Amino acid sequence: MADISAPALEKALAKVKEVVPNAPRVETFKCDVSKESEVQAMVESQDSWGGTDVIFNNAGIMHADDADAVDTPEKIWDLTQNINVKGVWFGCKHAVLSLRRHKKTKGSIINTASVVALVGSATPQLAYTASKGAVLALTRELAIVHAREGFRFNALCPAPLKYVLH
Repeated sequence: MADISAPALEKALAKVKEVVPNAPRVETFKCDVSKESEVQAMVESQDSWGGTDVIFNNAGIMHADDADAVDTPEKIWDLTQNINVKGVWFGCKHAVLSLRRHKKTKGSIINTASVVALVGSATPQLAYTASKGAVLALTRELAIVHAREGFRFNALCPAPLKYVLH
């Protein structure tokens, strides 16, 4: 598991150990997905275990200052794209490199998009909606490009949930 927040990782690890008390191995890695070097280090940390088989690119933000095209500040737009789009791209890139490095003939990359990527949102949240549309588009293309290698790419498009994005 990876997260930008060490306390969030500790909390998630405690929950996993509670639900699966005899889990043979659970590792955590502090990682800012908007930084390629950190995503690369996270993925490469699995090399001693035979590399990556599955990656779930689930990091994301929906900032409170995200609004419409007129009122969304550029810094909020950039922050949202850096985490929600570049973070997924970096995860996909380094997962593919790991699969190739370890000569794997199958692998699964799962990306979290959103239902707003398909239908938009009635509540102004343009940076978030655009970012999830980008995730859906890049997932579709990567699925086609890497199918011949046996690497599957799927996007989940959840609808609104009662959950806090950090």
